[in-house]
Amino acid sequence: MDSRTTWRWNAVRGEYEAGDPPPRQGTGEISAIDAFSNKTMLLLGGTGFVGKVLLAMILDRFPELKHLVVQARRKKNVSGEQRFYSEVLTSPPLRPVVDRIGGESVVRQKVQVVEGDLDQPFCGISAEQLDDLKGKVDIVVNLAGVVDFDPPVNESVEPNVYGTTHLIDLVKVLNAKLVHVSTAYVAGKKNGHVSEDLPIEGYFPMRGEPGETRTFSVAEELDWYQQFVRETRDSRYTNSRPVRERLRAGGMDRAEQWGWTNTYTYTKSMGEQLIAHTSGITYAIVRPAIVESSMRFPFPGWNEGFTTSAPLVLMGGEGVKSWPVRRDGPLEIIPVDLVAEGILIVTAAVLCGKNKWVYHLASADENPIMLPRLVAFLGMNSRYKHKHKKSGSKLANAWKAYVETEVITVETLQARRTRVHRGLDVIHAVLTLGKTVLGAGRFGPYLKSLRDTRRQIRQQEVTLDKFLPFMFHNSFIFETRNIREASRMLTNEDLKRLKWDPETIDWADYWVNIHTKGIEKWIRPGFVAPRKGSS
Repeated sequence: MDSRTTWRWNAVRGEYEAGDPPPRQGTGEISAIDAFSNKTMLLLGGTGFVGKVLLAMILDRFPELKHLVVQARRKKNVSGEQRFYSEVLTSPPLRPVVDRIGGESVVRQKVQVVEGDLDQPFCGISAEQLDDLKGKVDIVVNLAGVVDFDPPVNESVEPNVYGTTHLIDLVKVLNAKLVHVSTAYVAGKKNGHVSEDLPIEGYFPMRGEPGETRTFSVAEELDWYQQFVRETRDSRYTNSRPVRERLRAGGMDRAEQWGWTNTYTYTKSMGEQLIAHTSGITYAIVRPAIVESSMRFPFPGWNEGFTTSAPLVLMGGEGVKSWPVRRDGPLEIIPVDLVAEGILIVTAAVLCGKNKWVYHLASADENPIMLPRLVAFLGMNSRYKHKHKKSGSKLANAWKAYVETEVITVETLQARRTRVHRGLDVIHAVLTLGKTVLGAGRFGPYLKSLRDTRRQIRQQEVTLDKFLPFMFHNSFIFETRNIREASRMLTNEDLKRLKWDPETIDWADYWVNIHTKGIEKWIRPGFVAPRKGSS
């Protein structure tokens, strides 16, 4: 009997189907179907990558939900409601679901769209709409926030920290329960197993280390933030560095002082701490690991946005052969549809009063994919793409197809970068001399090509550097006891609709046949087009 059977959602029958083994039996302590029946949910961040899949899953699997309120931001002259129906509802993950349940008219009976933004008081929901929602919303599910690793610090603090205060105020005025989606990487610079039981308030990654005597306070951090931003902007006329760059570097430096990997995880942890500090609200915090392409819903391979591992997959497909990764560590990844199912399981637990405070959604504690194996998968993608490629240089295609990928150290990476840049400097000097002596007509195109090559190399370097904390410097294994326990508590009928089963993932099949192909189909066209337009 194969323990890695792939289960697929049959929308016609309304349940998972497969051969062996049979579905798990639930204990029935939580009934998701009963929890959602006749309830109203407010969904924030439903227009993003995870949000669209979650929205599609709710519409597809829980017709018992009485009412779904979805917040959508206005874009210039396009209202939030117009965006929802013209962009979100027609997107690839939602279009087949909408058609299956009866079309837009059915959605309009179930869904109410409210305009707003996390940056504004009460998340930007108007006073009139707020009055209408009071006493009607049972639970708020929040996926909104900025997910860039290292933006200018103000662009992360405002939505992820101050935005959380607006979220808390909204939950209070609605008298609703809360499911808040964060990230597992709020753990910061850690190695080994990361528990779900670590205290939230006052947490910082270096707490408890030998000689560490500091304490962490969100209020004090916000005092630092306001002073730093004010001083940075006041000195814009006396400092030659651009303000945005100094704000970006300042946020990264501050995060690293406390032991976080980047500004994103630093601000997301502060948002969590604000929620944990608030008395009188019922909440659960969901922490996904690196969210990747869908495994089975709404269809295998759905992905969106130039985020998570997409840049690495595209770089591997273009022939990058040397990868600085740990030989003894996994990459903590989880398909987006498993994240959506996990969020719904947690939401049901909160509604039933059976929830824990923190839920990791990850895979490595039960079914790790080791980093050297992923490097091999990247090489396979390059081989498949270029082995029979007719366009481009035959020599380059052969090199990309047949030269094997390799695992290297960061020291080796830095040494190779130094040699490459020295070589490019020599070439630049020769071409510049030729241009001076013989004129720009002959050497100008070569100089332009060299500039493009430098730009591409620099982009690859920046991308790799952003991922080094997850591939080389740290080795994360997030414990997932709480979500497994919640899944076991579901009813048998629930388990026909919701499945938490990362242990069944065949990583070779998923990475090569689902994830990589999904990125090539959904991400690469948007990645390539802007580069062509900018040349």
